[in-house]
Parts: sequence; structure tokens; C-alpha cells
Amino acid sequence: MPTTEARTSLGNVVLISLEPWDDVWRRNQHLASRLPALGLADHVTFVNPAGGNGAAEYSPAPGVSVISPRRRVPKRLGGLRVVANSVRRKVTRRCDTLWINDPTTGVWLLRDGRVVYDVTDDWRSARLTPREQHRLIKAEDLLAVRARTVVCSDELWQRWNQRYGLDAVVVKNAVDVASIRRARPLNLGGNGPHVGYVGTLHDERLDVAQVLKTAEALPIGRVHLVGPDSLSAASRDRLLSNPNITLHGSVPASEVPSWLTAFDVLISPHVVSQFTLSLDAIKAYEYLATVRPVVATPTSGFQKLAAPGLFVKTDDFADAVRLAVERRERFEREVPDWNDRAVQFAAAVTRPNADTRPNADG
Repeated sequence: MPTTEARTSLGNVVLISLEPWDDVWRRNQHLASRLPALGLADHVTFVNPAGGNGAAEYSPAPGVSVISPRRRVPKRLGGLRVVANSVRRKVTRRCDTLWINDPTTGVWLLRDGRVVYDVTDDWRSARLTPREQHRLIKAEDLLAVRARTVVCSDELWQRWNQRYGLDAVVVKNAVDVASIRRARPLNLGGNGPHVGYVGTLHDERLDVAQVLKTAEALPIGRVHLVGPDSLSAASRDRLLSNPNITLHGSVPASEVPSWLTAFDVLISPHVVSQFTLSLDAIKAYEYLATVRPVVATPTSGFQKLAAPGLFVKTDDFADAVRLAVERRERFEREVPDWNDRAVQFAAAVTRPNADTRPNADG
């Protein structure tokens, strides 16, 4: 447990989030909920991405409130700046720590004092429009100079050091270990083996061809894809054309442990690209918290991990899945918990001379 001195060190935190507070639970939500619970912050105001209608403020967890600003003006006409002005009037004037995850909105809220930019993915390596790319790079150029602290993954540390000469702090992702260890597996029904992927289905991430090969390599059984569906129509149709593949859609975070422990083998068939190499996928830690064998392509953080029963493969991915199914082995592993990451995050932001900017003193 953190010391009394550290418990309120972040004070009132305002988080400008790239993704909304929802039932999926990503890094932002895990950390935001634990900071007040562990006494590392007095309160966290979680600012959802601006939408068309806005929504009433609510509290999804003790010490956390969520606000949803309304976007009244298109981005191309300065809509993000208008949103930022509204957020400033409502919450950031009285915050102690400004936590930016959405760079293109957060850059309009920069101020003197404690500002941390949490770089979770290298979106400039994704397929963006020229306008989106320009907006993002311009925002990150300014954040590299103005944000007092930058936290990111191993791979992003290298990229930010090369781009800006900046010594960011590495704060990796983690897992709620206890929830997975006490989970009761779902009864999936039908013939096994059951092979599962849990995460966002997106063409930038999911290697559809690899999924199809895996389904064909299984003598019997089913490949389950569990998570929000952001696939193109063409990719979705290819997957649904195979009767041994099921898309289950998004499930609440509270149900994820029961899905994970229901599978015989867990898979992460991600495409290998500059974008996915920047990811520190939460699923890597969730998968390892189970005792199931894991087969992954060398990206999204898996390429940097070594653990019993983790098989990182490329060309022979489907064969590795088939062998893991046949062996039915179980593996005990040690994995990091989100409580540890919350303590690490708060320490990175509040440490003496916590300035990662190029040529910063300290």
C-alpha cells in the first residue's frame, strides 16, 4: 500500500480520454479507477471523447466521475478547440494533474504545472487521412515540448526518443489477476477444442487470413472471436463464411475472465505492422494470467514476453495452435497486476524533477 504522503500526490486529476468509459475496460479505466481506490489521487474526472449530444455526468466507480462534452463544431472548423474551451471552464481550471490520452484534444488544454501525456498507441503509424495525420503529428510535436511527463510502452519509448530526444517513462499494461484466478469458465457448448481471441476486431490488428488458416487446421472445434467489431464488411464476410468461426461481439469487462478461462488455447493473430508493434496489448497479460497455452504473432507486446506456454509464431501459427490443442498442457505464470501499475504511474508523474522533456532540468 502506498505511503500516506503518496496517497494524495496526484490531487484532482482530469483525464482527457481517447476512448469513452464503457463496459470493455481499457488501460485508462483500469488506472483511473485504481488511483482513487489506492489513495493515489483525490478524484479523477474522466472526459469522454466529444459527441453529438453529450450526456449527464455520472460516477462509475468510487472517486471517479465521467463527463461527456458535446461537439457543436466540426473538427475542420476548430471543433476540438471549442470542446477544449468547454472542458477548461468546467473542470481543468481546478485540477492538479492533467492526464492527456487524446493528443488532438488535450493539446488545446496545455497549461503550466503537472501535465502527463500517456501514449498508448502510435496512431501516426495507422491508416489515417492526411488531415488526421497532420493534426496528430502537430499535437504530439507540441506535447513533446510542453507535457512535463510522457509515459508509454517499450517500443514507443524508442520511437519518442528517436523523434524528440525524449526520455519517456515506461509504464506497461497489466491485468486484474484476482478476477481471472477466481473466474468460472463459460460453458461454450458444441464440440471442442475451443480456441479464442479476446480483443477489438479491427483490420489494423486482426490478421483475417491467419484466423481462417487456424480454423482450417483444427480437426474439429471452433475459433471464437470476442470483442468490439470494427472490421470492414469484406473482412467480416470472409470470417463468417467459415462455419467454424464465431464472432461474439463486445462483452462486459466483468465477463472477460469467464471467456478467457473457457478456451483450450488463447490466440493473438495480429498483423505485424509499425502500428501493432507499438502496442502493449492488455490481452497479453490477460492471456498469461490464465493457465492456458497462448499462441501469438510477434507483435502487440507478445514479441517482448517470455513465459511458459507462450508460443510466438508467424508462418507456422496455425500448426502451433493445433499442437497446443493436442497437448492440452497447463502453465502457471506470474503476471503484473493493475494495482502495481497504478502505483508506478503515480510515482512517475509525481517524482522529484519528474520532467521527461528534451533538455529538461533535473
